[in-house]
Amino acid sequence: KMLPTALSNPFAYGSISFGLLVFASWCVGEGGEILGEKYDASIVGGLIIAWLNTTPETIFFIAALQSSNPRFAVGAVSGSTIVVCTIALGAILYIGSKARRQQDFRLQPAIRQQALILAATALIPLSMAMFGFSALLSLVGIGSYIAFVIYSFVCKPKAEEHKKKDIETAGNPDKGGDDSDSDSEEEHGDASLLKGIAYLVVGGGLIFFCSEPFIEAVVEVSEKLHVNPILLAFFLAPVASEMPEILESVSLSRKGKENSINIAFSNLVGGTITKTTLLCGIFSFYGVTNDFTWETPNYSISMILILCSAASAGFIGWRFDRLNYRHGMFLFGLFAMTGFLQYYYNSTFS
Repeated sequence: KMLPTALSNPFAYGSISFGLLVFASWCVGEGGEILGEKYDASIVGGLIIAWLNTTPETIFFIAALQSSNPRFAVGAVSGSTIVVCTIALGAILYIGSKARRQQDFRLQPAIRQQALILAATALIPLSMAMFGFSALLSLVGIGSYIAFVIYSFVCKPKAEEHKKKDIETAGNPDKGGDDSDSDSEEEHGDASLLKGIAYLVVGGGLIFFCSEPFIEAVVEVSEKLHVNPILLAFFLAPVASEMPEILESVSLSRKGKENSINIAFSNLVGGTITKTTLLCGIFSFYGVTNDFTWETPNYSISMILILCSAASAGFIGWRFDRLNYRHGMFLFGLFAMTGFLQYYYNSTFS
């Protein structure tokens, strides 16, 4: 009787699910690092790991729309985009660069292209802010994500050429390498493909089954503590939904290996592209088919904040040849601004 009682307590099952998510994030990080040594980091991080992380969130997002709760859906997509593009990416830039002797790192060309795509897809939420729900925008959003997936696989050969150059420069500071990169191949060179896949399967399974209990625990605890519902919908719930991505990214970036940092960066960029394209497209589709009202200025402000966060993160990843902790500090500052605006304007919801 004590076990069911403990599991009915949100503090208890929230702590248990969080602990399992930490372990899941470690598994995904290990599996991603192993596969990243064998395959292109932009594919491993931007697609495979991003899919593992965004699938539960996408399910919750669609469930909110099906239950005629578009406000929660808006809060989920805008809040999670802001958190990922500022706090999570900022943590990668800060922790990853600080963990390296040279205090900076270089993104692979394929991942810089992903960052540019992220900045470009920010035009979709901007268009929604201007025109509201639209059947055309739903097609553009969903079609853009499909095009991104196809483009990622087509560009794989170019990334492989860059990986060969990374192996040559690893451990050679004169060529832009770092000592922490030189043992990367040694550590996972003999690791089997099946081992990497097994890590991802275990981690992905735990994320899928533990994300919902953790989010529910955060919501229930917040309600018990009488937390402002706007703060809950637009910040606490999105942070809870993005916790696996944040934990994985920190786990990978703290190792200081350039390839691991690239995988972590690509993971967050790929996941955010899912939000600016696929989820925005689905949101617009449900808005048209279910005759949802476009609530002004709330929805428009949320879309503009998605634009600001995604475009800033994408521009930083694409524009700068080498990234360091200062870029991370900028994103932390951007979070303070966008978070304040998100809370201030959406506090007008009746």
